[in-house]
Amino acid sequence: MSAALEISDLRVVLGGRDILRRVQFSARPGETIALLGGSGTGKSVTLKAILGLLPATAGSVRIDGVDALAEPSARASEARARIGMLFQGGALFDSLSIWENIGFRLLHAEGFSRAESRDRALEMLDAVGLDRALAERRPADLSGGQQKRAGLARALAAEPEVLFFDEPTTGLDPLSAGRIDALMAETVDRTGATAVMITHDLASVRRVCQRVAFLWEGEIGWEGPVDQLDDSGFEPLQAFLRGRD
Repeated sequence: MSAALEISDLRVVLGGRDILRRVQFSARPGETIALLGGSGTGKSVTLKAILGLLPATAGSVRIDGVDALAEPSARASEARARIGMLFQGGALFDSLSIWENIGFRLLHAEGFSRAESRDRALEMLDAVGLDRALAERRPADLSGGQQKRAGLARALAAEPEVLFFDEPTTGLDPLSAGRIDALMAETVDRTGATAVMITHDLASVRRVCQRVAFLWEGEIGWEGPVDQLDDSGFEPLQAFLRGRD
């Protein structure tokens, strides 16, 4: 099966410094890959470069075969429109209702009425296990776990082919984190989407992901199946797993 997301030789230079030198990894439909690495190793820069929020110096970002870095802006935007994003902390708009947050992308897209956007948002509430009674509430009325679920519902509303989970369990208690993990795994399995998880939560990685790419000194220092993490033989990764040098 061909890769839905393929990153090749991605390089990002900021302030004259190579943040990313040669990052490459890929993920297939129905697969979740974890992007691991210590603080400051370039995980967020990688994500921003893929999303077009930071300019890449070199390399390619192929989304279903379309290189979003090489194509004209309109085609690149069309390719990136296939991406759904679960932001750290949920990142819901305080001034909007829950359904307006979930349907935000549809409300600002051509071809969707406000009523159709609301109907889709209600369907997404069902999909992530939230009561439809929360649709008119504001984000401040929801618990941290509920906000994460609403954030996932927003990511799914436009039926993306690629999902990014940015620190999805940060700030959650272990039980809530486990529920979010189960929901993410079920979502990828049900939709067949390709997912990339950026996280420091190793328990979450082992529950949700099939493969791991470990960032080290601007490159992917090790990539392999989750069940080979502890036997990778790559000392920087082993130190990361131990939590000490």
